[in-house]
Amino acid sequence: MIKFFRKIRQNLLSEGNTGKPAYRTGKYLKYAIGEIVLVVIGILIALQINNWNKNRKLQKIEVQIYTELKSDLLQTRNDLNETIAKHKEIFKSSQQLITDIYNKKSNSRIIYNSLTNSSAEFQIIPKTSAFENLKNIGLNTLSNDSLRVAITNLFQLNLKRLDDELGMKQAEMNMSKLIQPFLFKYLTADYSQPIKYGFIHSDSISIFKLKINKYNEFLNDNDLIKALQLALFNRGKIIDEEIETMKLIDSVIYGIEEELKKLKK
Repeated sequence: MIKFFRKIRQNLLSEGNTGKPAYRTGKYLKYAIGEIVLVVIGILIALQINNWNKNRKLQKIEVQIYTELKSDLLQTRNDLNETIAKHKEIFKSSQQLITDIYNKKSNSRIIYNSLTNSSAEFQIIPKTSAFENLKNIGLNTLSNDSLRVAITNLFQLNLKRLDDELGMKQAEMNMSKLIQPFLFKYLTADYSQPIKYGFIHSDSISIFKLKINKYNEFLNDNDLIKALQLALFNRGKIIDEEIETMKLIDSVIYGIEEELKKLKK
């Protein structure tokens, strides 16, 4: 088309002032319109190139964000997987402890370990730097609407709930507050078993192992059984929440991988 209008212009220039005025006016009008069309086409092409460059730049940013989000989620997933394994181990030992107390099993190191571990809590700190970066850039940077919503819900709802372990850390019924009074009540230092602990910052220290004291009272403490059962129930809820969050993380990671395939084509 550009060659066509250039030809018209050349013909007009070669004709000069020959021909009738009306004819010349029509030719010049066509020429003017052609020049306008050429300018418009040039502007449209420039805009198209500019939009293409902008989209390519946004696509690169999107790929980078997805890659960083996937990396953070994989690290969070690994931490969560380890925590689930720890919770399951303590859940199992706590169940056995309740059974052993009910059956009046004799005092042992296994019962001691199960008692002290029953109050253990593990803080999960999700890696969220990529999501915070995304919020600063703008959530709409992610062009896939459904995936953007899934990512936002995962980071702002599920992982936050997980970090607070269902809000139990601040509750009066959390595992630590339930069990610790009984640890102070029944545990005593065994002076026949001194042990040494070493530290990087200082020389080793000598302390004494702990053991369960007043064992018969310990076996018949109904409040202890209630506390152990509540702690067991709470831990079971936490494990369920962690497993559900793990499924959501896997789903989002899969979605990110599929989106990266499309963007990198």
